[in-house]
Amino acid sequence: MNGTGHIVEVLAPQLIVVLTGALVLVADLVLPRREGEYPGRTWLAAASVTGLIAAGVAAFMAPANTSLLGGTLAVDGLSRFFDLVFIGIGIAVIGLSVDSVHRFTPWVAEYYALVLWCTAGNMMVALATGLFSLAVFLQLTSLPLIALLGLAKNDPRAREAALKYLLVVLVSTSLLLWGLSLVFGATGTDDMRGIAMAAAGGTLPALGAAGLVFMLAGFAFKVTSVPFQFWAPDVYEGAPPAVTAFLSVGSKLAGFALVVRFLALSIDALDISLAVGALAVASMTLGNLGALKQHNIRRLLAYSGIAQAGYILVGVAASSVTGLSAVLFYLAAYAIANALAFTVVVSFVDATGLDEVGDLSGLARRNPLAAFALAGALMSLAGLPLTVGFMAKFYVFMSAAESGLYWLTLAAVINAVLAFAYYLRIVWTLYVSDEEHAHVSMTRRHALVMVVGALGVVVIGLFPAPLLDAAHRAVTALIAG
Repeated sequence: MNGTGHIVEVLAPQLIVVLTGALVLVADLVLPRREGEYPGRTWLAAASVTGLIAAGVAAFMAPANTSLLGGTLAVDGLSRFFDLVFIGIGIAVIGLSVDSVHRFTPWVAEYYALVLWCTAGNMMVALATGLFSLAVFLQLTSLPLIALLGLAKNDPRAREAALKYLLVVLVSTSLLLWGLSLVFGATGTDDMRGIAMAAAGGTLPALGAAGLVFMLAGFAFKVTSVPFQFWAPDVYEGAPPAVTAFLSVGSKLAGFALVVRFLALSIDALDISLAVGALAVASMTLGNLGALKQHNIRRLLAYSGIAQAGYILVGVAASSVTGLSAVLFYLAAYAIANALAFTVVVSFVDATGLDEVGDLSGLARRNPLAAFALAGALMSLAGLPLTVGFMAKFYVFMSAAESGLYWLTLAAVINAVLAFAYYLRIVWTLYVSDEEHAHVSMTRRHALVMVVGALGVVVIGLFPAPLLDAAHRAVTALIAG
């Protein structure tokens, strides 16, 4: 097979997603609108989901353990793991958007195309092994998100969110590129494995170490870790709910995808336990304390996301195969629970136009399925036993303890207990509050996503072995390669 054919075969999942976005745009321009057609143009969403499913099938069939473009891209178990997670997130977000997208923007086809292209960008980040190609792919994840935030042009909060996120992207990209420049100047390579070998051989000069610090700062923006978390609450609150769901999960996972790859290649070379552990404690503590005083449900979930980033960093600080495997498992668990929580939030906001915690009062009587789904998602995020979130926290905390980071394990456990305070406050509001409000209806699509998400929270929590084994194989194969 010639070089071009090989590239097409290997990158088939990403290419399918990109082409599906382009076809959605063209089809919306070419095909006439039928009289009385649903404003959300359901068939556009169906075409987008079909393209994502086809990309998922292609991800299973694509050749594994191969590299492209001089080694700057690597198709392996890690990239395949994230491909499937990102595709699942894209399907969930499009399913959430069908009944609400036409309410905040007239550009429905453009919305679906941007979601697809952002998904493709996330998938490309998981492939990158060259730092400069990584910087390019990170922009493919960020720029469509800025456009998605700005599509709701008649909502001043959405415009403010788009501007704030744009500024965050500019600052984080500047820090990242500055760090890449210093590392490249110090080592003469932008390949992650080459940088790891330089560090292992003790040949990484102070300039390179400074570059790694700036790179870490750029990554911290992406994953909403302290001290670069300040943008998240305002952006989450101002963005359209479905876009907030996409931002809260997809962007964070893309950031951690590159962190896992880099650390897996340098696992014996870099000792980052103290620095990352300090970031983890700060993120967990600030996120949980910030969430305690929030009354807006989206701001509360933003602070919850900051705390969740801290828990994930506990596994990163462990700097071991077990720790990185636990990180992958935690990322999948977080994606399921957070997407489920936002499914209920999106459905509730669509039905009522309200997004305060108090507005959820008595939801168990007004819509039992929505209340059960939200309670299950929050208990998973809190780490209640029998949920996937409990298993995720257990594996991450155990990896830190096995690495001798007992102080970090203790801090994580204390923060996990603290988080129950605000998660249980919402559950109390759902089930115990006596305030009476009108019935909350939901669409069949939202109900389907809730049922699937709730099953994922419980089933994977009871049977975590398959997902954990897949995560372990992805990390060990990457280190061995």
